[in-house]
Amino acid sequence: MTIRSLNMTATGEQSPFNAEFDQLVTDTLGTWKIPGLSIAIVHGAHTHSKAYGLAEFPNKNMTTDALFPAASTTKAFTSAATSMVIKDSKYTESPIDWDTPISSLIPDDFALADDYLTAHTTLEDALSHRTGQPGHNWMLSYTPEDATPQDLYTNNMFIAVTHALHEITGIPLGRILKQRIWEPLNMNETFFGVPEAQSNPSAAGRIAEGYTWSPDSEGGFYSKESQPSWRANTGAGAIVSSVLDYSKWIREQIEKSGPLKDHDSLIKPRTFHFEEGDLNLPSPYHAYALGWFVDNYRGQNLYHHTGSWPGYGSFVGFIPDKQFGFVMMGNSATARNGTLKLVIHLIDKLLGPSTDPLLNERMTACFKRQMEEREQMMEDLQRSTEDVKKRLFLRLPDPPIPHSLDLEKYAGTYKHPANASVTIKFEDGKLFTEKTQGALPSVLDLTHASGNFFVGRTKTFNLALMVPFIVEFWIDSTGSVRKVGMDVEPSLKGEMIWFERCEV
Repeated sequence: MTIRSLNMTATGEQSPFNAEFDQLVTDTLGTWKIPGLSIAIVHGAHTHSKAYGLAEFPNKNMTTDALFPAASTTKAFTSAATSMVIKDSKYTESPIDWDTPISSLIPDDFALADDYLTAHTTLEDALSHRTGQPGHNWMLSYTPEDATPQDLYTNNMFIAVTHALHEITGIPLGRILKQRIWEPLNMNETFFGVPEAQSNPSAAGRIAEGYTWSPDSEGGFYSKESQPSWRANTGAGAIVSSVLDYSKWIREQIEKSGPLKDHDSLIKPRTFHFEEGDLNLPSPYHAYALGWFVDNYRGQNLYHHTGSWPGYGSFVGFIPDKQFGFVMMGNSATARNGTLKLVIHLIDKLLGPSTDPLLNERMTACFKRQMEEREQMMEDLQRSTEDVKKRLFLRLPDPPIPHSLDLEKYAGTYKHPANASVTIKFEDGKLFTEKTQGALPSVLDLTHASGNFFVGRTKTFNLALMVPFIVEFWIDSTGSVRKVGMDVEPSLKGEMIWFERCEV
């Protein structure tokens, strides 16, 4: 079902929500299994908005004032707040700048893999993903021991900067954002965290329910996801808002006439990356500024960011030279990916026919790569344990080598020096964890593959969140399990994250 919930189109400005676009949205919802989608488009002085599908099963329609956890789109706000604090400090006794080391601001609470990285990682490094710390969505508090300065997308650094801003100003980040950005822009429907939104009588009933599609032998089904409430997420992904409120933020990014005036450096590219991602456009470069990805699409600088959490996905961005911006929020994590085709459609309509004969071929390849990655993930989630073993391990002995010890001997608590821990339990003949430290409470099931190698399958809430991965136990010369390694971070390209056993 398609709904036009609110149309803010001004006289003389043609709405982008025509029959062609409506059909494209309908196709996107079906292909990417998104129950509902809310969209706002900024163009010049005009704002258009429309909602599609469902905010909650079985029949609660999506609206343009529905609220969504905006996840990583929060990062641009955190960067803007940092820029404001830097500017405020200019004439104080302790001025700070983008090159200020974080350890000088929170010396007791900031430590990386070695003393050099700890001493030299700056605010700019942290907010431009230039610290070498992987994102670790499976376990956000892990820090790899061999980190080097490079481009790796990470949430941890934004969390650290959030803490530093609080220490500098004595004001929590949520209050800084409200006073310095949201109130000046009349963003009265924006909140710092789901609990804050839930405590607001006018907002609580408008938080869209999040869902995840899980494939099965009969096709598949939607599962309702818990609304995120991880307090430490803060500046990495805490904001809850609507497309209508976010459109005011996007307009300010374009016009720079309000709180962002004199903060142009926020969209200056800081880090360039070269790996192909599922949202990489055919661009001469891919970069990251401060809270914004930067691409050049058809000669136009496109600043954008996505956000995702189990049950929620968003895609926001703008082309300042064309006074164009977009906000798309859906109640499935796949809305982060599926909305790319909608955005490109709108931009192509804005720019007119392309003179590049290869553009269509490149965009087709981009969308094909997206779908192939999604299909691979869906296939992995449905694979039997035996099929998973064949995919993860190039060669396995037949029959498999028995595990070295009785399974109960592998149970225990394993900890990383960065204070992340995993407690593996043994019950009913199986190894598993009930919860991991970090943003996503989860269950990890371990199935024996061969020797001391196992297959790990993680579920969060109702969703098999991750594709299966390899787990290895290391046994010392005394026959005791000393550590466990998990191949859960894609950016480490097969390197294990190792956790030492706390007791034997």
